Amino acid sequence: METLIILLLPAIIQVESRGDDAAVGDNGNAIGAYQIWKPYWQDGCEYIKKDYPYSNAYNRRIATEVVRGYLTRYGKHYERKTGKKATLEVLARIHNGGPNGWKKQATVKYWRKIQQALKEMK
Repeated sequence: METLIILLLPAIIQVESRGDDAAVGDNGNAIGAYQIWKPYWQDGCEYIKKDYPYSNAYNRRIATEVVRGYLTRYGKHYERKTGKKATLEVLARIHNGGPNGWKKQATVKYWRKIQQALKEMK
């Protein structure tokens, strides 16, 4: 799963913020290059056992660590729940829609944007 997450991260950054570490979106609720909401940040920090302040979501290096933790946590949750391996699609939809984002219809459009970003990066 780690390899998939590493492949996915640049596409998430492209779709979410076009690489702007200072980005603010969703009426001020999402910040940084990955457009992370505070509950996501807290969840990812808990999993990696770090107490980073939410303001560090603007720091690309630290934000990447937290996003990797979050996606690992819920990618493993998906695998336990379904008996299937997590895919790029599953992980992207988790990033966009939360722990069960992989089954939310609302995240399908986001996955299409990620697919396009991945193609453009090749």
